[in-house]
Amino acid sequence: MDPLNILKIITTIITAVIALIIGLRVVFLNKSDLLNRWFAVYFISSSLGFIIYTIYHLILNNTDIIIPLMITAQIFFNFNSISLIMTLFVLEKHTKIAMSMKYLGTMLILFFVMSIGYFIFPPYLDMDDYALGIVNTHTPPGLLIFVNTIRILLAGYAAYAYILITRKMDGETKNRITWFSSGVILFILGLFINLTGGLFSIIVIEILALIIFDIGALLVLKGFLI
Repeated sequence: MDPLNILKIITTIITAVIALIIGLRVVFLNKSDLLNRWFAVYFISSSLGFIIYTIYHLILNNTDIIIPLMITAQIFFNFNSISLIMTLFVLEKHTKIAMSMKYLGTMLILFFVMSIGYFIFPPYLDMDDYALGIVNTHTPPGLLIFVNTIRILLAGYAAYAYILITRKMDGETKNRITWFSSGVILFILGLFINLTGGLFSIIVIEILALIIFDIGALLVLKGFLI
């Protein structure tokens, strides 16, 4: 395995650990608060996605399980986009309203739409790279753009809504939501960069996207610690 791929795997492991620690930290700050729970789900699902991503990139003796694992990782990444929007609904709406079929139900339907494409147009393994000891999967460009566009739009909507909420607040609450929105903006930037890296198979860009995600995650944690 070449040094860049090794660096990408190391960066992914670091990102998975950071996301898991932040997710657990957020939920234990206030287990009963629904906002904390949804942010914890966001970070923990991200962590699981990155962990599975790391695992299948290390499988060099069994091609049969790589694509199923890759799809599972992407499903976790899809769910964290849904979780991010649910944090917004919890802030804007009453808890029971946010968890109703109108809001949670709509997000679950969108999650299904984002995920089903991986089974209709499954990704495939680059066998030439695999022969060289590199696990490199390819998602059909249309599906890659479709799913990442939804992820970016959801994150963009969340960032915009957080900014609007911030303008209505003051004091500690305003500072907290400002940190949330700053973190979400970095998530959007990371998604754009990751999409670019995925489309053009540029590992350095993918590593940069992971680093930006880590910084965004730390900003969100800062908001909870205020």
